[in-house]
Parts: sequence; C-alpha cells; structure tokens
Amino acid sequence: MALVISGRLVPISLDRRVAPRESASFKGRLWIADDGTITAVTKGSARRPDGFASAPVVDVGDDLVLPGFIDLHSHLAYAALPLWSEPGRTTPFLHHNTWPTRPTYAACITWPAYAYVVAAPAELLAYAEVRALLGGTTSIQGSPPSNRPLDGWLVRNVEDERLGGTLSAERVLASTLTLKPEQLGRRATQMRAGCCFIYHCAEGQADTIVTREYGDLQRAGCLQGGLVAIHACALRADAFDAWGQPGSIVWSPFSNLWLYGETTDIPGALARGIKVCIGSDWGPSGTRNVQGELKVAALVAQARNWDLTPFDLVKMITAHPGDTLSAAWGRQVGRLQPGALADVVVLSSAGRADPFRTVLRATEQDVRLVVIHGRPVYGTPPLMTAARAQNTSDFKLGSQKRRLSMTRFEDRARTWPVSAVLDRMEAVRADPKGQIESARQTAYAGALRGDPPSLRLALDMPTGIVPIGGLPKDLGQIVVPPIPPMEHDEAFFAEIARAGFHDGLLDGLSTFYD
Repeated sequence: MALVISGRLVPISLDRRVAPRESASFKGRLWIADDGTITAVTKGSARRPDGFASAPVVDVGDDLVLPGFIDLHSHLAYAALPLWSEPGRTTPFLHHNTWPTRPTYAACITWPAYAYVVAAPAELLAYAEVRALLGGTTSIQGSPPSNRPLDGWLVRNVEDERLGGTLSAERVLASTLTLKPEQLGRRATQMRAGCCFIYHCAEGQADTIVTREYGDLQRAGCLQGGLVAIHACALRADAFDAWGQPGSIVWSPFSNLWLYGETTDIPGALARGIKVCIGSDWGPSGTRNVQGELKVAALVAQARNWDLTPFDLVKMITAHPGDTLSAAWGRQVGRLQPGALADVVVLSSAGRADPFRTVLRATEQDVRLVVIHGRPVYGTPPLMTAARAQNTSDFKLGSQKRRLSMTRFEDRARTWPVSAVLDRMEAVRADPKGQIESARQTAYAGALRGDPPSLRLALDMPTGIVPIGGLPKDLGQIVVPPIPPMEHDEAFFAEIARAGFHDGLLDGLSTFYD
C-alpha cells in the first residue's frame, strides 16, 4: 500500500534534488510506494507523483519526519534483564573476558536468559523488538542465533535482512566471539566481495590484552571499509591509522562506562574518516533503546569537551549506520531520498526550532509513528488509523495510548497484543524449571512426530544452545528477575546512581526524561 506522510521533513540526505545540504529541514511530503521504498521527497505543495491518487495521507503537522533509527549493536536475547553489577566490586573490569567469570554472572544473566530463549523464544523477541520500536528503532543488530530467518516480521534484524529474498544470507556477517586467524581470513575475502562484517573488537580498558584482537584483524586483512568494529574502546587513537580503508565503529558509551569506566576515542576515530554508529548493547549494561544511548553519547561528549553537535550525534543513529548497511544491502537506508527503504520515525517537535536538538531531547513519549518498509507498525491511535495500519492492538505507554501492528511469529495474519507477550513471559518467571522442562518435552515430542520445528533461539554471549558457563544441576535454582518496563523509568535511573563505574556521569541521563 502506498503512503504519504506530510510534516516537517528532516531527510538527512546527500541527494541535492532533495535538500541543499545534509542538515536541511523543511515542510513537505514523503511519498512511499507500495514496494516499501521512497518515490519522492517534495517541499511545500509540490505536484503529486504518479501512483498516489488513492494513497492515505498522514498529516503530522509540525512534527518531525526522520529516517528510522538504526541500533547497530544489541543482544536481543538479554533484553528482558535488568542492569547488573557484581556486588562488592569497587574497581572497573579490565576487558570483556573478566566480568562473565564473576560469581553472580551466571545466576543473574545466563540462567534467566536461558529460561526465556527455551521456554518463550517468540515472546522474548517480541518484547525486545517492541522495546526498540518505542524508541523509534527500525533496524537492530544482535538477534540471537535462530533456526529460522527473522526478517520481515517487525523491526529489521540486520543480520537476517533479505529484502524480500533479494539478498543472500551472507551480506551482513556478525560474530560475538573472538575468531581465529583462518576465520578472519575468510571474513576478509567476503568483505572484499562486498559483505559487511560486524565484530566485537578490543572491548575493555585501554592497552589491555584485548587490543590484540585489533592486531589480528589487521594481520588477516580485515581493516577494510566493510568492517564494523563493536566497542574498540581499548584502542588509542593512533591505532586507527592502520585502518587504511576506514569502516565503522559502534559506540556503546553506557555499557563501556558501566563496566570499564572508559569509552571509545570518538574524536580519534572520526579524524581518520571512520563512521561512528551507536548501539544500545544489552539489558545488563545498556540503555532501553538507541534513543537512550544517543543521550548518553551527548553526556560523554559534553563531559569530555568533544566537538560533537546534535546533528553529528543524530547521524550516528541514522545516516552513518545507514550508509554502512547500504554498502552491503545495495539499497539506501538511514536517509530519506528517492529509492531508499521507507523506514521512518515521526517525533513530536515539542515547539523546538532545531530539529536535531529536538531528536536529542526526545523520549519514548515523543515517538508518534514508526514506519518500516512503508508499513505503519507503531504509533498514536490517530496516526495509525490515518495510515490504515493492519492487525493492530492498543496498549499504554505511561499515561499515553499507543497502537502496535504485530502478528504472531508463527502466524503472520493473527494479531498479537503486547499483553499476551508479557503474560507468557510472566509464566516463565513464575516457574522457570517447569516451563523449561515443558518446552523441552514439547520439542522432543514434536521431533518424534516429524512436526516442523518450532522457533528455537540460542544465547550469543556466551554462545550455544547450552550456555558455556553451564546451567545449575537443579533448574529450580533459576530465578528470573522482574521484567523491566519497555521505556526508561525511575527505577532504571535509581539503579544507575547506585552502581557502575561511570563516576556519576550516567546520572545525568535522567534529566532528559524529567
């Protein structure tokens, strides 16, 4: 179905037919074709393109119409877990190999995450993706390993995106685990063929042992334009000189500061032409969505006197990750321009003149509409009605009403309300052992009958169907904590003030949500 959105457009486009400069904004219309791509971006009352005579027009007034936000690093399997800190620890962790070995890690993170991926895999994905939608996210990286493709359901899953079957399964590659030299060599060859490789690299304090991971990439020939290095916070700025064909870095400042007390040298990366993207990381040491992570990035930039404007920061969740993915997908994303994928977010303007400062200050309450591939999937009831959204259900976001277009994972024609998702997850919380055992028995019986396999997920940190750290001999020891609200809330901010190694810097996040 074609769709037209009228409002204050912020296309962040390099196409001079759209705007005279990348930072331009103007009153106009966004024309979305029924194939999920953008046909035209027009100013004022310019003539209607052909093919839109019967298309619904969603008029958002003076509200902002932007490219959908891209979260280029997360771990969705852990989204339903709260912030974690090791009791009694007074010094930051050195690197990513240290905190998974702490005494409370398995019980607080691995075990409850395992309960969800086994007993309620579809509900876990639904919770994680709806939470991302609330922050305006249209694409996210970090879906858990699965026995079936996840593309085309709700939010774009970066590794699984096939663009309607037009992309191969290996256009975007990712690895949480550190790879061996021969594996990195294969990735180097694949990147030379046009693939994108998203890789955890040098995560920890500066000059620690994990800097070797960057050296391994260099020796394997992986420092190419298709490389997306997640974190890279253990590197000094001069290390980026070796990246002869600059690629991208994913910056997760909340997680970096929470665990290590340090974060990535962003000015050093930008000075060498490396694109900086932002990722929310995961529940135990991250924000609720990339919109929240953007605010942490602003806090860090201000505290360190980095010369990053609101426009610079907003590009880190739109154009920068969009250009990175577009090189592999062969289709523009992260910018509103003809031919690009029609992934759009509408934000309340809140009476502010500067659109990029408006994005920076926006919260979940300000997200009024989210469109993915031309399909309205989330927003206020009036805008979802105007966009003719299908398979919708209502829910409350604080005191505000919202409407979601979500179907069951196994039945794309059946509406799936958020309340049903949360009810199923609460059942797992109430009896983890019973629900795990029941899910195992159901899967075994189905295999004996020759039934098509149901959705199965695996943990990716540590990885595997059975976690590397192991499970308790008695599954009755598993305790699943309360499910966090999908939006940033007072309890989240209170926990920030009590823990982590950020020296109070992250306390400032709450001021955006007052």
